[in-house]
Amino acid sequence: MTQLLLNIQDESKTNKLLEFLKTLNYISVQEITEENIIVSEAEKEVMRNRLKNAKPEDFKDWDEVKNRFKFD
Repeated sequence: MTQLLLNIQDESKTNKLLEFLKTLNYISVQEITEENIIVSEAEKEVMRNRLKNAKPEDFKDWDEVKNRFKFD
């Protein structure tokens, strides 16, 4: 299975593309919004523990990390 994340700049074309994709019997379309993202309590607890136990050397400067990415 392959999953894709699409960013469509022209919002007017979004519905047309979704309509087309839904006509294909081998594709399922799921629109993700903040409201339907569920983070379990177990996952939240893992993140809380990581943050609680983190040391300054565990963090990296965002500008340095960001500059390592290659964008087209």
